[in-house]
Amino acid sequence: MRTKTLLLSALLGALGSVSVHAQNVYSLNAVGYINVTLEPGWTILTCPLIASPDNTIGTLLNNAGGAYQSSSGKALVYAFTGGVYSGSDTAGKLSGGTGWQNGGTITLNPGEAVFFFNPNPIGTGANMTATFVGTVPTGTLTTPLIPGYNLVGSQVPVTGDLVTNSLSTLTNGAKNDFIYTYDSDAGSATTQVGYGPQNVYHPATGAWSSGDPTITNVYNGFFYYNATTTGATNNWVENYSVGGN
Repeated sequence: MRTKTLLLSALLGALGSVSVHAQNVYSLNAVGYINVTLEPGWTILTCPLIASPDNTIGTLLNNAGGAYQSSSGKALVYAFTGGVYSGSDTAGKLSGGTGWQNGGTITLNPGEAVFFFNPNPIGTGANMTATFVGTVPTGTLTTPLIPGYNLVGSQVPVTGDLVTNSLSTLTNGAKNDFIYTYDSDAGSATTQVGYGPQNVYHPATGAWSSGDPTITNVYNGFFYYNATTTGATNNWVENYSVGGN
């Protein structure tokens, strides 16, 4: 998978040391693009940009020309909100043609993620691609992690270690929380808050038992499992301001 993210000079200066991939500077606004590679099989997809006119699948993954259809089948999108699968859409209409069967209304706002399925054969099939264009979110950015499973992504375009990154600062994990990332070739992988094989929370270190969660591309999302027994929402708070970080 490869990502090329176009960002402004201030953003590049602020984020270059914390694993944001950037090339070419064109403006003084926090506007850029992300080239997305969707390999055959499943991808947990997020969009850390505010697109125009909206962040629906129909806008971000425009299928007017049939880009998400092939001789192997049609792309699928599954949304997950409130701890449950909340909707799906299929490239192409039931009677044939292009577009999205259910109108492409599923949202992919910064912080949200969806499952995307490329129907081409794993290992031998063609990638599908997309280009996300929009404004980089700024300010205090809160992604609520409700009890149970949450399908999420960073609200800012970062890669690498989500814990030590000074923008993503995913440091509020609690006992028995899980993170699941996904790779279409290898399947799912997990890291877990804990210390040692018993996965007992260590208040002094708050260590992840399999190492800090990391993402390879700025468009990678993941499952976060909030294991609370109190029913409390765990807010993931990120902060970014142009020229301020």
